[in-house]
Amino acid sequence: LNVQRATLRLISDIAVFPIAYEHCEPGTHSIRDTPRLDMSRQPVVLKMQAGASQVIEDDCAVATDDPGYHEMREMFGGMKAQIVTANRDADGQIVGLLSVHDLTSPRTWTDAEAARARAAADRLDELTR
Repeated sequence: LNVQRATLRLISDIAVFPIAYEHCEPGTHSIRDTPRLDMSRQPVVLKMQAGASQVIEDDCAVATDDPGYHEMREMFGGMKAQIVTANRDADGQIVGLLSVHDLTSPRTWTDAEAARARAAADRLDELTR
């Protein structure tokens, strides 16, 4: 997907979707050790909890006016574009969130890129269960 970071957040009793796994391209800082954010209030998580299976943001700077989102975006290295894909259990509860972050510029994600993110999330779900 030509992104600089990918994270897999898994359900946890300790926090709301903490990062379980992360891959960063060389020169990209990790967000695993950033101060904990209240993910339960993040617009993308709220959309997922409302039933979305994937949230695609071509330009994160204008995706929402939520101040907490923009604080997170800056903590995450000035995230410019992202795809977040949910995996759910048999009851429909979210068990994992795969995020891919483009830190270089806004971009128009293609249907093929969205499908690739979905396929990757599905494969990671198989591996983590």
